[in-house]
Amino acid sequence: MGLQDRDYTQQDYSGGKKHRSRHTNGRSATGTLIMINFVLWFANGLLFANNSLTGQLLLRMDYAGYLASCYRFLTYGFVHDPYSWTHILFNMFALLMFGYGMMLGVGPGGFRFVRGENVESRLGRREFLAFYLLTILVGGFVFTLSNLDLSQVRCLGASGGVCGVVILYAWMFPRKTLLLWGILPMPMWALGVLLVGMDALGAAGLTMGGRVAYSVHLTGAAFGTLYYFLFFKSGKRLTDRPRSSSNSKRKTKLQIHTPEDSPKDASAADDEFSQRLDEILKRYGEVGESGLTSEEREFLQRASRRFSEKTKKGN
Repeated sequence: MGLQDRDYTQQDYSGGKKHRSRHTNGRSATGTLIMINFVLWFANGLLFANNSLTGQLLLRMDYAGYLASCYRFLTYGFVHDPYSWTHILFNMFALLMFGYGMMLGVGPGGFRFVRGENVESRLGRREFLAFYLLTILVGGFVFTLSNLDLSQVRCLGASGGVCGVVILYAWMFPRKTLLLWGILPMPMWALGVLLVGMDALGAAGLTMGGRVAYSVHLTGAAFGTLYYFLFFKSGKRLTDRPRSSSNSKRKTKLQIHTPEDSPKDASAADDEFSQRLDEILKRYGEVGESGLTSEEREFLQRASRRFSEKTKKGN
């Protein structure tokens, strides 16, 4: 088996793609997140004295042990160590790899960056953004609860959200083989286990790196796992609109139907069915079949059978 046949090859060099990725239309949420992080990092260094911008956005405790401002639960995930370019670079590179799918591929012509399967294309732009931001929020709350007895504790960086994306990617594509450090082939499930294991050892104080917020990393990994099983596998979404109370009342309320009412009820049901079908077809155009939930795919199958039956009856 040649290198060009391995799973971590995202694209051959004759122009044919081995792994097709469903892209969303418009600006990528991953690209927007990366841009915001870099803009804030450079703005802090160039336009603000004494790193005051980062100081206003990072997550910290005051001397009494209470959070100074609630907005910091989210903004801490968009600022990085102003004295270390590696902090932001590694976080954004990981987000680019697993959120956007920009991977290191290998083919007859050598190494090359190509776009493959990714979390954003599987979830869709809105759902991916909701997942990422919620992961940061949950990580901030956990960090705060685990440091209530400490004063002047600081937390900053996108690592928690990035860990959530990486672990979610590992659950979605466990057999995808990546080149660790550009050299060592490793299946994605093994990389996920390695990252969680290292963070667990760090949280237990068994590794170097006392300035690392291991609890935030582990929270991101846990949230990514919970999301995969509770939402992605079951076809649920964070951005799903709650059904109107009128629909719920109509389902539970006992009603008496007359023959004259039946055509109206059937027409209303058809309208609701058509509206739902239009919504799913619109999402299909944005994220492709692989980006649909299991419930949405089942709905399309039911719609196909329904139209086939109507066609047969018409003939």
